[in-house]
Amino acid sequence: MYGNTGKVLDVDLTSGEINVIELDEDTYRQYVGGTGLAARLLYDHGDLEAGPLDPGNLFIVAIGPMQDTGMYGTSRFSVGARSPLTGVWGQASCGGDFGPELRRCGYDAVIFRGKASEPVYLLIEESEASLQPAGDLWGKDTYVVDDELKAKHSKQHRIMVIGPAGENGVLFGSIANSKGHHAGRSGMGTVMGSKNLKAVCAKGSMKQEYADPEGLKSFWQDTVRPQMDESIYCQTVGAFGTAANMEMKMIEGDVPTKNFLVGSWEEGPETLSGIAMADTILTGRETCRGCGIRCKRVVKIEEGPYAIGEGPGPEYETIGTFGTMLMNPNLEAVAKANDLCNRLGMDTMTCGSTIAWAMDCFDRGMLKPEDWDGIKLEWGEIDPVIDLVQKIAVREGKLGELLSRGSAKAAAEVGNGSEELLTTSKGLESPMHDPRCNWGDGLAYATSVRGACHVSNLMFLLEWGALDFPEIGVDHILDPMGTEYKADGAAKMHDIGCITNSACWCQFPSQALSLPQWVEAFNLVTGWGWDIDEFMKTGGRIWFLQRCLGHIWGATAEDDVMGARSMYPTEDGMIAGSVPDMDTMLKEFYELRGLDSDGKPTEETLKDYGLDFLIGKI
Repeated sequence: MYGNTGKVLDVDLTSGEINVIELDEDTYRQYVGGTGLAARLLYDHGDLEAGPLDPGNLFIVAIGPMQDTGMYGTSRFSVGARSPLTGVWGQASCGGDFGPELRRCGYDAVIFRGKASEPVYLLIEESEASLQPAGDLWGKDTYVVDDELKAKHSKQHRIMVIGPAGENGVLFGSIANSKGHHAGRSGMGTVMGSKNLKAVCAKGSMKQEYADPEGLKSFWQDTVRPQMDESIYCQTVGAFGTAANMEMKMIEGDVPTKNFLVGSWEEGPETLSGIAMADTILTGRETCRGCGIRCKRVVKIEEGPYAIGEGPGPEYETIGTFGTMLMNPNLEAVAKANDLCNRLGMDTMTCGSTIAWAMDCFDRGMLKPEDWDGIKLEWGEIDPVIDLVQKIAVREGKLGELLSRGSAKAAAEVGNGSEELLTTSKGLESPMHDPRCNWGDGLAYATSVRGACHVSNLMFLLEWGALDFPEIGVDHILDPMGTEYKADGAAKMHDIGCITNSACWCQFPSQALSLPQWVEAFNLVTGWGWDIDEFMKTGGRIWFLQRCLGHIWGATAEDDVMGARSMYPTEDGMIAGSVPDMDTMLKEFYELRGLDSDGKPTEETLKDYGLDFLIGKI
């Protein structure tokens, strides 16, 4: 077997038993690795009736066949489980250096089942795995635990770890890797916490075998690396980080502002952009293992209320949720909020967006200070937000407890029209790209398997004109505020997104490749002999499986919607008056996808994708 090892570590936290499951190559051809493999493992080995925080809910860490090939962007790993935030399929991924280390230990995935009686961490050294006591680590932040485990074992050990938020049941707990890399979305860190699992610590030296190592080396050095190095997109995110396009996108109306209430904000672009960061608090650039893009920001704030030591800086999404969404123009304050969330182990996207929802509620009198610990949140006032972030992580006070559940569950409790202020789909807060600017984003968010998401599909890059796949008919110039070709584009971008998340290949460098080159890369690594049709079919199979898990857990067509706040027109900016025609796009999407009126795949569709085992289960 090439590109994968065929070995999955199966850890029963209740009994302490650790076994190895061996998989055949066909499983990888069907589901690749990463989130695709995690979904199939959960279906085959999990208790599908278990609640998200029940011991029976499997938590799965998985990597893909491109892992550790040396190509830029191939250091990512994925996690999957039933989400405590949404109740449906949850997944998250991040870069750093943990993924390659897991592969060097000889495993493609780790399944965690049950619940430990006391806090533990999993230690994997080469192929040997053992559960170690973590009582002395429980309650400590992610940075401290990373340092302590490396001091205990070695600096070469690589660690994924949760913070106090995941331990305390905050529904959007994240998982940290190398401090600044977070698998943030859908509460996967909270699932770890519910199992009394603090961390996974790995170190290995096994070398992976590839189907055509010399062909892969030549393909990388002579073709792919020059394309990535010369890509304007890769150069830009390398120079200015993910916030490189913040100014332009704010002018277009693509960056959500004031909880999606307004379409423009003059102060934001000047103070919150990647360029502004480079001119003020930036001290350096970091990278994931083996990647030459170096998009990670390193920042330092030496003095003042937002002082932080040198460390990971905020990404574009965090600048949106703690900046523009709150009408906060202070980049130092955003960096402080980011640092706190990193250490405490919370998804900055859900945390900041939930606070923005609460701020909107206070502004409209739906929340009153006298009912919520005397706290009042106001647009642009960031100091109470910094304090609140820390309260949320430990669920302190009435407001900290309320917001620890995310905005959708908080709105369900508050009522009084607060549901109209939500930006969620399936309970997951929207990314920081406004669907009123690019209508296809709205369709992609609404039909995403985990809720509003822009990394499980590539629709946002397609609408920007950054992608072109003529081999599958995706080569049209798209009207951002139109419906034509959006359903077809969203469907195909879901399939390609499922492949990237299953291969664990970063979107930044991989977007420099053509579709035939993607297929060639897979074949050189795995020897599968894929063509483009099989590549796309595999992506679709993964999407349908993950969607069907959502149906098993109760999702229907009624959940393929965007939050009401992002579906109201603004009165200003370039998006003034724009509202995505979701009905037209969804109707076309369902027809193209072979979904019935309830949003579920027909029997014919399931058979076409080799998912016959799901017939009668959804």
